Amino acid sequence: MQAIYTRTMRVTDDGLGKAMEVCQGLAKVRKKYFPKHQIYFSFQVGGDPRTIRETLIGTMFEGENEADAKMSADKKYQNLQKQLKKVAVEGTIEDEIRVIFSE
Repeated sequence: MQAIYTRTMRVTDDGLGKAMEVCQGLAKVRKKYFPKHQIYFSFQVGGDPRTIRETLIGTMFEGENEADAKMSADKKYQNLQKQLKKVAVEGTIEDEIRVIFSE
């Protein structure tokens, strides 16, 4: 089934540039394991500009456990997650999954 997954997190006041750099790397790794998905990382303009949002659009819940496991085991992915943890504000991650019912 087609779905939209988003993860939003706040980054430290001086960490937006580093977070953007890390997220560009994460987008490349995700695209390697989920080549049919649309993958975006974005930041907000106005309001709270120190938030990063990851958006994945594609099939979900249809046997992608193997690709997810391979991505999670990827050393580059693990390293990027460690770097992101240094600039993300703990406790601010919000996840959302929305199922697409029309196109």
